[in-house]
Amino acid sequence: MSKSVSSMLIGNADAQTCYYLPNAPTLPQGWSYRQEDATATLIALNGNHWRKILTIMAKLSSLDADWKNYRDTQLLKDDEQIMIAASELSLTAKRHIIVGAESAAKLNIHYTSTSFNSLDEQDKLHGNGSGVFISPYLDYRQFPNSLIEQLKPYLNK
Repeated sequence: MSKSVSSMLIGNADAQTCYYLPNAPTLPQGWSYRQEDATATLIALNGNHWRKILTIMAKLSSLDADWKNYRDTQLLKDDEQIMIAASELSLTAKRHIIVGAESAAKLNIHYTSTSFNSLDEQDKLHGNGSGVFISPYLDYRQFPNSLIEQLKPYLNK
């Protein structure tokens, strides 16, 4: 049974990078993105699915090769936010990564629009030149490391 999700923000409200996802993780009572073990708690409660999502976010956001440490200590604390079921783009972010067709449809953004160009050979990543990107869902099968490496240069801060 599918449950309706109202718009939700996870992470720093002033972050420069926003990831738009269709479904929210389960959040424990009193959870805060600021707590030291914030991502570990999300992974423990939500399992492998959210571990994959947070890992791909960390690989895209980390400035060096130590994405695991970034995921476990910094992700969502300073420069990333997740908007769940958003119908409008974040007002604070400069980089918008719209994850999957469901998120794009909710935002009424279509990669087939003339304002979006393909950024990869497989036609899976699209950008409009103004910091808005449409990507596959954050899963290793749909968003492998090769695709992460192709999108990452566009996200450099």
